[in-house]
Amino acid sequence: MLVRECLRSAPVTVPPVCTLVEAGGLMGSHGVGSLLVVDGDRLVGIVTDRDITVRGIGEGKPPTADVGSVMTADPVTIQGSADVFEAFKVFKTASARRLPVLEEEELAGIISVDDLLISLVVEFGAVMSPVAQELVHPT
Repeated sequence: MLVRECLRSAPVTVPPVCTLVEAGGLMGSHGVGSLLVVDGDRLVGIVTDRDITVRGIGEGKPPTADVGSVMTADPVTIQGSADVFEAFKVFKTASARRLPVLEEEELAGIISVDDLLISLVVEFGAVMSPVAQELVHPT
């Protein structure tokens, strides 16, 4: 299974000058926990709800501070064509919970550890369903 097959929605992006309060509002309206920070069409960082809370408000920054001041700059990325097991390796070594996904140089989305696990469980269920059916109703 490839990383691109685990993507659930288009990435939500903001410029580095987006305020913490604007970023929080976008996260809420899109139902996401992180935003990709872009300068033009170049990925420059990632900001999470935890960054806003801990590195932002928790450290006394005003809600009008920009996400550039709390984001993780130059995040580790992964190609959509990578195998999900490669993504697990990257997660282990990068100590991150979310990875921006690229198709060549273009942003395709963001993947979390949870997204990968859910995709694998769904795949496992699809494989096991015929086996379980045979056990319940042997022919």
